[in-house]
Amino acid sequence: MAVAAMLSVQVSIALSVPVIDQVGPSGTAWLRMCFGIEFLWLIARPAIVSLRLKDLPALLILGVVTGFMTTFFLAAIDRIPLGTAVAIEFLGPLTVAGIAT
Repeated sequence: MAVAAMLSVQVSIALSVPVIDQVGPSGTAWLRMCFGIEFLWLIARPAIVSLRLKDLPALLILGVVTGFMTTFFLAAIDRIPLGTAVAIEFLGPLTVAGIAT
């Protein structure tokens, strides 16, 4: 599942590069988030009624942070090559994994 998740993220990023020229990094991030919601809805079908009211602020914060992270990453791809941006993005989790072991 991890390999499938990584593959889907990297393929979607690669497919997003030409879209950046048309709608910009923010518009591309918006489209990626909307399509992500659609795919999640088709695959997982989360039950909205199972959400608790106290979980809502954390979910909203997670959504906002994910949206900004995607926008900033696509803005970086607009300025530097895709491979370089992905390598820099990968350094964060790699560093955390290295420190945690």
